[in-house]
Amino acid sequence: MKWVHHSGIVSDLRETECVLQNGTLANMSHFLKNLKAYEISCQTKFWVALASSVTSVFILAIVLGIVYHRYRFAFEYFFLRIKMKLRHYQPLSDEFEYDAFISYSHKDVTWVTDLYDKLKPKGFELCLHHKDFLAGVPIAECIVKAINSSRKVVFIITKDFLESSWGSYEIEMTRMHAFREGRESMVIVILMDDIRKRQTAKVIEGNLV
Repeated sequence: MKWVHHSGIVSDLRETECVLQNGTLANMSHFLKNLKAYEISCQTKFWVALASSVTSVFILAIVLGIVYHRYRFAFEYFFLRIKMKLRHYQPLSDEFEYDAFISYSHKDVTWVTDLYDKLKPKGFELCLHHKDFLAGVPIAECIVKAINSSRKVVFIITKDFLESSWGSYEIEMTRMHAFREGRESMVIVILMDDIRKRQTAKVIEGNLV
């Protein structure tokens, strides 16, 4: 129709009629005046539906990504809890396997080992990374199990700890557990290396000792 309109091959548009989709006749001059409306009606709706679907999925993926990034530690904590339940792991209700889980940077292992040697003879059972985490078991799962099985979680906050990604992970997992179990008093924080409280404000929430 565009070609007919611009080529001039039809000399008298008013004398030429077209059969519309509903079977009625329309004068070609009238048809060409409303050509845009007919052009839209001829276009397939497949691409519109496809574009809408792709856009919706893209927006949904962005929203879910933002939500997951904001609450990623909560999602991971509950995922690990479910995984451990499926493996028939049951946390102790009245008694704990450990008196405390010590969270520290691997660079401070010498200091932590000395602390362990001093407290062990006094009857304290401490959970340490290098001593109690099982080889072959994902470290994230070991961390959650250690937190669940310990009466207290002690964070040894040093400059190396603040730069450790696993240190931040252990803090978040402890926060999730304390919130879920109502054990806000389970956290003990030991500040070292002349670190001030405000340096840990963005990293940890708990009882400062």
